[in-house]
Amino acid sequence: MTIEENEFRAIRTRRIRRVKRWLRHLPRRANIHRYPLLGRFSEGARKRIYLWSFRVGDAVPALYAGFILALMPLYGAQIPIAFLLALLLRANLPILVGLQMISNPLTLIPFWYAAYQVGASVLSIIGVTTPPLGQSDIKILIQNLTSSQWSNSVESLLTTFSTMCLGGIVLGIFFGLVSSFAYRITAQRTAASYAHLKKKIHDRSIHPSKHPTDLI
Repeated sequence: MTIEENEFRAIRTRRIRRVKRWLRHLPRRANIHRYPLLGRFSEGARKRIYLWSFRVGDAVPALYAGFILALMPLYGAQIPIAFLLALLLRANLPILVGLQMISNPLTLIPFWYAAYQVGASVLSIIGVTTPPLGQSDIKILIQNLTSSQWSNSVESLLTTFSTMCLGGIVLGIFFGLVSSFAYRITAQRTAASYAHLKKKIHDRSIHPSKHPTDLI
């Protein structure tokens, strides 16, 4: 292996390590066995390359599914559902799971409120009316769910849940579209960066008297 090839490998390794630092709190092939639920399927998951691939074809489905799942009223069940979706869609697992982190106790109320309003707006277009729901109502709903004190009106609960799900799907598709577009651009720029880096190293091997800088 030439000096130039060694240098390219070293630069690529540094970039990969940088990405791994960003993903250190997410499930990866090396640490999936540590997760309480996912660990039971770690052996099978490690063999599925698409779960760990960041190629556009594996990342884009994860972005759409991740945002939709994160914005639906399924808090507490998102991680196992994310794992099942990753298997079903043959999508990147770290991205899908990572997007669930945006849904947490601090963001639940505004997320669910926004999902309900969007869902109600979509239903109003086809002539279906839904009862108004404020952020204080969302707080009561969360308190009832966490304490297992279900609403006296099952019909009202189902209406609220289905409206939130519809809104979450619409919002998830929107954010998935925006993020997938940005991801494609980033992937293209990264590929172009590697091509440019290879060219600089190749040029230096042809003209050893010249020493291009800024290879990183």
